[in-house]
Amino acid sequence: MKNKIIAISLTAVLCLSLAACGQTSAPSQAGKDRPSGASGTSQVSASTASEESGAPRTITDLGGHEVTIPAPIEIGKIVILSPPVMSFVVSAIPDTEMIVGINSRSFLTSNPQIVERVLPNWKSVESSFVDVNFAVNTESLLALEPDIIFYYGDFQKKGIEGLSIPAVDFLMKGVNSPEKMSVAWDRQIREILGTDTSVGIQKEWDITNAKLEKLLENVGEQKKRGLCIKLNQAGSIMVMGSDSFDGWAQSFFALSGIENVATSIEGTGEVSMEQIYEWNPDLIMCFQDVPASYILENSIEGQDWSLLTAWKNKQVFDVPRTTYAWVTPCADSPLFPLWLVSKAYPELVSDGEVRTEIKEYYQRNYSVTLTEQDIDSILGYREATGI
Repeated sequence: MKNKIIAISLTAVLCLSLAACGQTSAPSQAGKDRPSGASGTSQVSASTASEESGAPRTITDLGGHEVTIPAPIEIGKIVILSPPVMSFVVSAIPDTEMIVGINSRSFLTSNPQIVERVLPNWKSVESSFVDVNFAVNTESLLALEPDIIFYYGDFQKKGIEGLSIPAVDFLMKGVNSPEKMSVAWDRQIREILGTDTSVGIQKEWDITNAKLEKLLENVGEQKKRGLCIKLNQAGSIMVMGSDSFDGWAQSFFALSGIENVATSIEGTGEVSMEQIYEWNPDLIMCFQDVPASYILENSIEGQDWSLLTAWKNKQVFDVPRTTYAWVTPCADSPLFPLWLVSKAYPELVSDGEVRTEIKEYYQRNYSVTLTEQDIDSILGYREATGI
């Protein structure tokens, strides 16, 4: 077990190194010189009226701050401090070369194989200007000459306060719905970039919600009971309870006809194995740190999972990963409830149907044709890599 934990740590360090390496590529040109067409990573089209106007705009961001931002045509370089926001930018941006800086944490819970498909230049994007604790090196950040910065809440704002660079907040306080949050993020990014707001993630949520309504109409009161483990490290087990800014499992479970056994926990919190025995969930989702395979092998020192119904029925799964892990709002969030239904109620949605949903989603939203190997990677990344 100790060797496995060491392997996980080394892999995380390697991922950080990969995110920060390859800095020889020249930065992208200013917004007025950027290509007017899509780079192959997005289906959005630019708003002609917005692109032709060079006047700055004043917006109220999702954090409630008034921010004066450049016109879309003047935005050529973007820095992203918030890890999950990266996926929304990638899905809406006219040209991924505009992304000049990304927090390396964006890649710790993503899938490099899929990131490569939608953000081909990801290894050359600078990340050394911010560490894993969100501490910003101001000099390194200014060297990137960004036109705009995207961040999430006051914690991430430290280090960029007082700069003349417009900074847009993506934290919506009091919003517990992954649908509302993801739609708001997507819309704010599209409005900032001047891209088409008539398309985007709201349409995908409408498709998913219609399917869920039909699929779950016969579930009734016999709901499966689920648990989402956020962290399992050094003997400490953190679970996702009631919805909060750092735990969204309850909303995703509810959408999928699953009861969250950890609702007594406010936000996320540490629990004992004895508490998990008492809950005895039907299925378990693993977000990060120890993967599902370790639980299924029952090889974690000091933790006996074999007493649980989920373990006996092999209903322990890793959360799928694309541009971000699905249990956090991301540009692929509408896919997560359908995948959850396939695990809780396999008689309603087959694995083959889920694979088709993923493939069609990526074709619609990224103009990317995923291979079967890509989909294998999405559904089994942690099992294959052990991270």
